[in-house]
Amino acid sequence: MKNHQHRKAFEIVEAGYDRIGERYTEERGKFDIRNELKEFCSKLPPNGKVLDAGCGTGIPVGRHLIRNGFEVVGIDISKTMVATARRNLPEAMILQMNMVDINFPPESFDGLISCYALIHVPRERHAGIFQSFHTILKDQGAILVSVGSWECEEVAEYLGIRMFWSHFDPETTVSLIAKSGFEIEFARDVESGGEIHHWVLARKCRKK
Repeated sequence: MKNHQHRKAFEIVEAGYDRIGERYTEERGKFDIRNELKEFCSKLPPNGKVLDAGCGTGIPVGRHLIRNGFEVVGIDISKTMVATARRNLPEAMILQMNMVDINFPPESFDGLISCYALIHVPRERHAGIFQSFHTILKDQGAILVSVGSWECEEVAEYLGIRMFWSHFDPETTVSLIAKSGFEIEFARDVESGGEIHHWVLARKCRKK
């Protein structure tokens, strides 16, 4: 039953973002996450390789990373978002991929960022996603993720379309990240664009 519910959730998310298209770039342009991006980039090696999980149209995050000299790979569930990101970021590799089915070799990336994306994934899958993030990151690799600042699971209207939302409270999410093998650098609420999201910066624990 859960697998069926999860498939329906992903169908809602994919169809919704297929319809939103470029409007999403305008919406995310209202949000100022420059401080979070700066701190994330400071943890990466020069010219490092970064995965943007749930890359959307590639703006502003992918563009910011490329302008700062990083190699970017982006994945998104929506074919419309993927096509748009490929136009916006011709320097990047953009793939249509669900983050619950990440398919990259171990230790492929120096960093991983996921903005406003995990909140659309059924929360029962979050622990597995963080474990996958850990696997594909190199030793001491950094992650920056935005998650919900309260517990929620619902289908609600967003920019004129149906959208699925699912997340734990911040304390539970931070605990899942830590249990997946990450050392937390910061975990804080950020209010921007009239919304509040919880941001977590962490590093893959050094091998012993």
